[in-house]
Amino acid sequence: MPLTRREFLSAFAATAMPAYAWAETVPTPNFRRGGSIHSMMNWGILRDGDPQHYLPRPFDTPRNAFPEAFTRDFARSGFDFIRLTLDVGPFMQLQGADREALERKLTDNIRSFHDLGLAVIVDCHPVEQVPTYSPQSILDDLEGPLFVDYTAMIGRLAALLADFPTGRVALELMNEPTMRDTSHRTQVKVWGAAQLVLHDAARRAAVDLPILLTGADYGGISGLRDLDPSPYIDSNTLFSFHYYLPISFTHQGFDFGTPDAPATPYVVDLPYPYDALPPKEIAAAIEARIAADTTLDAAGKAAQRDHARRILAEFLSQAWNRASIERDFADVGTWADRNGIARHRIVIGECGATRRAAGFTGAADLYRLRWLSDVTHLAQAGGFGWALWDINSREMGISKLDDKDRVDPDIVAALAMSG
Repeated sequence: MPLTRREFLSAFAATAMPAYAWAETVPTPNFRRGGSIHSMMNWGILRDGDPQHYLPRPFDTPRNAFPEAFTRDFARSGFDFIRLTLDVGPFMQLQGADREALERKLTDNIRSFHDLGLAVIVDCHPVEQVPTYSPQSILDDLEGPLFVDYTAMIGRLAALLADFPTGRVALELMNEPTMRDTSHRTQVKVWGAAQLVLHDAARRAAVDLPILLTGADYGGISGLRDLDPSPYIDSNTLFSFHYYLPISFTHQGFDFGTPDAPATPYVVDLPYPYDALPPKEIAAAIEARIAADTTLDAAGKAAQRDHARRILAEFLSQAWNRASIERDFADVGTWADRNGIARHRIVIGECGATRRAAGFTGAADLYRLRWLSDVTHLAQAGGFGWALWDINSREMGISKLDDKDRVDPDIVAALAMSG
């Protein structure tokens, strides 16, 4: 069977790109216990009436304000790094003085975290607000101008970050890389080619900068297992995977707005482990929630019941518990050992579960804390670092519900905060 154009590009990049061998590699920093901030430099503000272009200062709004008191308490609680997400659109689109101001804002934010004793992973995090700058668009053509621009941006960011003290900052090349309407195997091939190019651009600009790599297809365990790390073994690299399993539990309460979404606002009260509540009790609570919704007509309620039953049946069949997580992390450990990668070079770049807050019904505190405890303690036992997702958000944050400037001590007590 002839190679597709994408497969040809992947094969060409894999043979044309040199392996990286460094005479002296800087020891990889240990990013052990962290959290992501997704509000400071993401979802840039667009011009009025122009959904394709950003304001010259896209992150200068109250929403983007540095949550200093909360982050200070975050550092005092024993966390050691922040994963700071970047909306790549402004970094690619803005030019001249506007781009210089944007880059100064980034370095100022990093210094603010450093002043609190926190290392920083700068996470290039495309979002779909402007479709041009979505991961799907960027990865659609590895010979096209958009990917060339993205590669140039990676080089600029690497050069910018190279000025910081060694081991205090790392660069993540792309969050959850994914492509449109392609198989997992094609995603692995194309992202493998793209990541080589991006790594090369970053490494040319910053010889010692820690670079965070990830697998294809949303950056989960399956993508990491299929990542060939051999070109990067002697480069100062970290390896990341995201962990949200089962997603029906970790994202309960969200409405993804698609018929086949794995969660809806009606499917809440799911426990962890899966058998902590009788299935009939869970089903009855879901049914009562749908029946009480006055915005649904009879047909709408019937559709929601069918959807909810499918989600619940899948949740129960997966039988998720501590042993399930332990098996998943053992798979990652096996991949690392087989490829000669030290465990401390692996970071769970995102993990977390929804919570119950004003206007949002996520996982019950008891089950959320159990899940967070098992994930972080098993990660620590496996030698991996970890970062909680969106630590100052309403839905998945870790602040006290009655004091947004304080980290919830019950959450800190549940997490693996040693090692």
